[in-house]
Amino acid sequence: MVTQGKAWLDTLLEANAAFQRRLHVDKLPVQREPYPSAIITCMDPRVNLEAFGIPSFTADGAAHSQVRVMRTIGAMSDSRSLIIGIHLAGFKEIALIAHTDCGCCLAFERIDTIISNMQNTLRDEQWRSMQEHIGEPLRANLMKMLKVFQDPRDAVKAEIHFLRQQPFIPNELIFHGLLYELATGHLEVVVNGYENL
Repeated sequence: MVTQGKAWLDTLLEANAAFQRRLHVDKLPVQREPYPSAIITCMDPRVNLEAFGIPSFTADGAAHSQVRVMRTIGAMSDSRSLIIGIHLAGFKEIALIAHTDCGCCLAFERIDTIISNMQNTLRDEQWRSMQEHIGEPLRANLMKMLKVFQDPRDAVKAEIHFLRQQPFIPNELIFHGLLYELATGHLEVVVNGYENL
């Protein structure tokens, strides 16, 4: 947590120094272990990985899970991570886990605020370049680019459908789609990848 008058970088470095004082270097997970499963979930810190069976690291630095975790806004996929994960790390099964009260739903509702903030924050030439990059119609294209959505269940289904269409996805790769309820900790199955085998 950032305290008044202290730079966040200093806070990070102090936390790291405290971590190094308590850790046991022989416990640190430095070896790559093959593991066929991965999770794509949201970068929102309210999404608790322990709810999916991925425990926190221990105080001395040990890890208890080999599941690969990709965290992005709205649990939307990243082709770089997937290509390397599938074709180098050997992913065979992926769970895409969205959550309630997602920032992508808020962004859907407030897309005009995002546009206004970009326009006010970016230098004129940056804003013009951004408009050119997004193209017209600006609002609709930005929403598509950001993959914002109204309903996380629908977004999970749409993202899995999108992934299935990608040329780098093997037919036998299993995708599950789930929704994590922030208020209760419940994990709902939206798409059961075993049913599509």
